[in-house]
Amino acid sequence: MANCALSGTKNIEIPFLRLCAFQKNMKRRCAIFVGMCLSSICVIVFITGLNRDDQILQYFDKYSINKFKELKKQACVHPDLSIWNDFDVRSVSNKSITCGNADDEWVYTGNGKFYISSSAVKRYGEINCTYIPISNFNDNYKRLKLIYPMLNNSDLLTDAFKALCKSANGSKYDNYHACISINKQPTANQSKISNENKFNVIILGLDSFSRQMFQRLLPKTHEYFTKTLHGSLLEGYNIVGDGTTRNLMPMFTGKRMTEIPEIRRGFPGARHVDEVLDFVWKKYENNSYVTQWAEDYPMAGAFFYRVLGFSKQPVTHYMRPFFLSVGNTMKHDYCIGERPSYKVYLDWIKEGLETNKGKPFFTLGFMARYSHDGYLQMPKIDNYNVEFLKYLYHKNVLKNTFLILMSDHGRRFGYFRMTEQGKLEERQPYFGVFIPPKFRSKFPKRYRTFLENTKRLTVPSDIHETLLEIIGETGNHTNINRTIYSLFSPVPRERTCADAGIEPHWCACLKSETVSVSDPRAIRCVQHALHYINGRLRKFFILCHKLSLKNILNAISFKTDSNVLKFKNSFDGNADFSDMLNAELVHYQITFETEPSSAIFEASFIMDMKTWDVKLHGESISRINKYNDAPKCIEKFRPDLRPYCYCRI
Repeated sequence: MANCALSGTKNIEIPFLRLCAFQKNMKRRCAIFVGMCLSSICVIVFITGLNRDDQILQYFDKYSINKFKELKKQACVHPDLSIWNDFDVRSVSNKSITCGNADDEWVYTGNGKFYISSSAVKRYGEINCTYIPISNFNDNYKRLKLIYPMLNNSDLLTDAFKALCKSANGSKYDNYHACISINKQPTANQSKISNENKFNVIILGLDSFSRQMFQRLLPKTHEYFTKTLHGSLLEGYNIVGDGTTRNLMPMFTGKRMTEIPEIRRGFPGARHVDEVLDFVWKKYENNSYVTQWAEDYPMAGAFFYRVLGFSKQPVTHYMRPFFLSVGNTMKHDYCIGERPSYKVYLDWIKEGLETNKGKPFFTLGFMARYSHDGYLQMPKIDNYNVEFLKYLYHKNVLKNTFLILMSDHGRRFGYFRMTEQGKLEERQPYFGVFIPPKFRSKFPKRYRTFLENTKRLTVPSDIHETLLEIIGETGNHTNINRTIYSLFSPVPRERTCADAGIEPHWCACLKSETVSVSDPRAIRCVQHALHYINGRLRKFFILCHKLSLKNILNAISFKTDSNVLKFKNSFDGNADFSDMLNAELVHYQITFETEPSSAIFEASFIMDMKTWDVKLHGESISRINKYNDAPKCIEKFRPDLRPYCYCRI
């Protein structure tokens, strides 16, 4: 016979109190039962009296608990900005760049050699060319002694030249060419690590591109990088100063302008940058790497425009002399000969990889001509980027190569920059990192740490430390009053802008506060989310219940710091705080429960405080408790609706 204890058995045939009456020591057993009931009630009352955070944790599975704790401990939360908010798509041109037919170029290069095109010979007859080598001279360019005739299959002398050719039928050809000369090899110490065990680095930068602007105007590039190559974005990456130089300098040297001797143009005692700074690519050269650097806007170069530039050629292969010599000969500012300048740049990087095949390499490209002064031309390079990424993938270059797609900062001027979103975007440039498969398999723990760090607050100095760690070195952090971390070592959740050395007006971290679950703005956001969810389910209401709000469990708001809103611009460290913007965009993260499904969702919203308009992206709604077999009626033919559907049958 069953006893009076709580056994959890569902098939009890005799009422419980009647069982107790038939047992020996009835009073004692009933007293125990009553005591258990009272204890249970006390526990329930105690739990009910806990703070709201603990109430929410009752609902969450293990993953959800970890996610909630992560949010509560993260000191810096960056805004999840809309891709299209406040941006006028009508100003963007999708037309391709038309320069001519590349087959009309009479000469080409490869593997350190000069070639005359056989198709040009067939078309025009015998061709004779004058070859004028162009080299670097005091961070400018100079033309060396010409060679005539420059014979087919001759060695290239420099990384740029001008070709003047004449054919048998009197036709002429006049063009500049960027190339890779094999006699320009690094004079480095012999590395202890064999070449096959070294990791390569390719960094491709675009001037003035926020994370959102990159996705707006280069969607194919972004999709191929993140979806096909499985590159990761640093979602907490934050700039540390105004303009290109102040953000690239700590990335490539580990130092900031305030930590070094004078290098600015026009200032007493100013010195060249390589006389006072150790650039990371020199560390690579000392480990027998071939280095390569291209900038297409040389007069406004990262280490030339506001500072004194280099006293010696900084890398093995330097594209600056080529772009300086081209000067104003570019057609429509975008064509060099028969090819778009952007295509010339990518082809030059390819030629560097192929000519130095088998050698470890550090390659840096930073392009500004298409984006610095405006975005009208940016979509035109999207296909070129994808073509180059496919080349790297199919040539198996990426098996042991770190690939970084990045920008220095977001838009710094113009109407869009004057908006609150524009200010926040300036502080959050696009920064994507691809970790090579060889590294992932060899260092799985470091790779997992990297993935965790993609959500944390990171800055340019952290990239410098990461680049050094790739070759087994570390930076000199003495006399630096800020924290620096490699992306392969844990970046604390508690890290603040002050810890990272970010001044308040550059800090994009939002200020957070708890919001009442009965706040009408929170309710409006959740109603917006339910409208979205039910919109997804509408065609399937015959199978799935329509969802309604049961409870709002937790709500947090994030606002832009007033230091960011007041900041207008700066020059050489002199800040202008004359802007009068108020925070109009408030970001909410709300956890709510629906009925009849008892589903718990976490969603992120942006609300315009003037109009109460709410923006929500579908991908920002997360189902954070298990749905088990609740969506079994649609799981086979609409698996995407499983988080939302609660089947009627």
